[in-house]
Amino acid sequence: MSVVAVMVPLVRIRLLRTVGVLIVVAALATGCGSASTRAPASVRPAGDHLVPVTKVTDGDTVHVTFHGHDERVRLIGIDTPEVPWYGGHGECFGVEAGLFARGRLSGRSVRLSFDTDRRDRYGRLLAYVYLNRELFNLTLVRLGYARADPVPPDTRLAAQFSRAEGEARAAGQGLWSACD
Repeated sequence: MSVVAVMVPLVRIRLLRTVGVLIVVAALATGCGSASTRAPASVRPAGDHLVPVTKVTDGDTVHVTFHGHDERVRLIGIDTPEVPWYGGHGECFGVEAGLFARGRLSGRSVRLSFDTDRRDRYGRLLAYVYLNRELFNLTLVRLGYARADPVPPDTRLAAQFSRAEGEARAAGQGLWSACD
């Protein structure tokens, strides 16, 4: 028996074993259909998602088309004052924050980047929203349209949002000069 005749089956076995391991790793990375909205950072896909904004609800919630479906997206790490548009109680600077977000995001495509949890208890996607290279969540805080609002476990950028809030507050930006 020649060396080639022995080596070819060994190479095939190793190749099949490697492919099998890759399939298992891919299944684990996608959660195997798990209902959990949280995945360890080591197995979450690194890619962000470019999506069209179809509606701006208020300063910190938008609708996008994500994987062919209309999805509500809650901006992670921030909180804007409530708007009175939907029959609720409007808060100081809520209309301004909502109109600012509407003017900047309506009809545009944004990039969604996720932290730890993919969805909140209301079923909304939780995301950092990028308009080109601009982190829109951070812009809202820097300009005084939003407060930093870290909600664990999605706190990857909490320190950055907190610093921006301190700077906006010190400068009297937006709600920091308009509201008590």
